[in-house]
Amino acid sequence: MVLVGLAFVTFVGLAVVAVPAFIRAPRLVAQLDAAGILPFMPTALPGSRICALLAVQDPTIYRHQGIGLLAGPLGHTTVTQAICKGLFFNEFNPGLLRLGKVRLMIIAWAFDRRIPKDMQLRLFLNLTYFGSLDGKEIHGFPDAATSFFGKDLQSLSEQEYLGLVAMLRAPNTYHVVRNPQANAARVRDIRKLLERACAPE
Repeated sequence: MVLVGLAFVTFVGLAVVAVPAFIRAPRLVAQLDAAGILPFMPTALPGSRICALLAVQDPTIYRHQGIGLLAGPLGHTTVTQAICKGLFFNEFNPGLLRLGKVRLMIIAWAFDRRIPKDMQLRLFLNLTYFGSLDGKEIHGFPDAATSFFGKDLQSLSEQEYLGLVAMLRAPNTYHVVRNPQANAARVRDIRKLLERACAPE
């Protein structure tokens, strides 16, 4: 009886977190799209650059359920989770016993049920956080390309593009302007990864 009670409480707790995200997700994405906040399309980048991004950030994005428990290091953040941090949390904090991370994973699972993967990738490219420069917060790959290199995203060299990808792990630690040596070292590690993960086009 105790186990049944615990199972019921757990189910209710999961539903309380998942259902609102499941209901709100399409409306939130539609509002962002209508506001012109998602102008950059993944198809505007060569396949090799999308491969590089996903190899580093979320290699099983098209197979996992938003959570990606077996897709990388324990507790890593999938593309879906990264999006949900911005859409469903004012300020994300893993919290005591990492309950915040558990809540994020539940929301990401619900979000993944409603939003196609290609749209998730579009959201990530346009919204992901790149730290700040001269007091201005930088969000999205296009904004990062302009702010850090003075170019549009498609015009970046491979080294410059991978410099942005390198920042995804920790924007301040691998900041391409303020910490160029750390960024360059991270890019070298990424290049080694890509030799195995991304075949030439």
